Amino acid sequence: MEILQILNKFNGRGLDNYPQIQHNNLFKRIRDNFHFELFLKGSNMLFSPFYTQLRGESFPELTGFLSQNEEFLNSLKDFIVSSLFVYSAVIEENANYLINEQDIIIGRLMYREHSKFEVKFYSHYQDELQNSYNDKIYIGRIFIDLNKFEKEHLGLNEYFHSILEQNAKIQERALHKLRYYDDYKKPYLDEIDYLAKEVNSEALERIKLFPKSNFKKASTVALIESIDNLLHIQNLMLELKDFTLEFENKLRLGEETNYVKYLFKFSKDLINDIKYLSKLYYLISNKISKYSII
Repeated sequence: MEILQILNKFNGRGLDNYPQIQHNNLFKRIRDNFHFELFLKGSNMLFSPFYTQLRGESFPELTGFLSQNEEFLNSLKDFIVSSLFVYSAVIEENANYLINEQDIIIGRLMYREHSKFEVKFYSHYQDELQNSYNDKIYIGRIFIDLNKFEKEHLGLNEYFHSILEQNAKIQERALHKLRYYDDYKKPYLDEIDYLAKEVNSEALERIKLFPKSNFKKASTVALIESIDNLLHIQNLMLELKDFTLEFENKLRLGEETNYVKYLFKFSKDLINDIKYLSKLYYLISNKISKYSII
């Protein structure tokens, strides 16, 4: 119920603090096929793009919220899609799951604090959504603050804090989900723990050197230094990603199915984050070069 209380604070008014972006067809289709998911009363409740409830049992507070907040929910959808376009590479990296007319995207809204949320994304096939809901595919996550669209340091702090949080979760779940925990701990889990903490520490130190907010007004020298730091962080991320995928493949061979799904989400997020770093590299490089082929 907490998430409804937070969203109700906006009093049904549409958000107007995000950029009006001219999206390409892929992002337009994502917006049109966007299904919200909220965790309420102990279960995930799914809603159609027009806010019809598809999963979960309704209750009076939810019915009232849906009937009074269509304008707000439409703007929240736009806020999230614009955040995906600007501050992530989730869609670019996972376009193969979203390119067909029947492909839909599920955005699971997870409250963190104040007006801040994590949004986890899943893809599914429209015709199979009701009968095979659990076959949805995890494609990534972003972090949003409904009171402020623009992010300091390009939103990178949130992603690297998330890596540390996720590492703690996969370490804990390994204790309970792996059948042969001791066989994997030293050669794999300990190494992932070390690499994740190294990535977090190095990245946060280097991000401090970035322009805090307005990259558009940053000097060429500052932008060049930012690119050097991005590439350094990316190399550390690639090492962690490659090692995690190696461990994931070994677990699949060992039929450790109860645990591998958690590691898959971790590796998926690493891949998306690396793609976002590459996206930033090219955007900043083009700005420095003052030349574009388009």
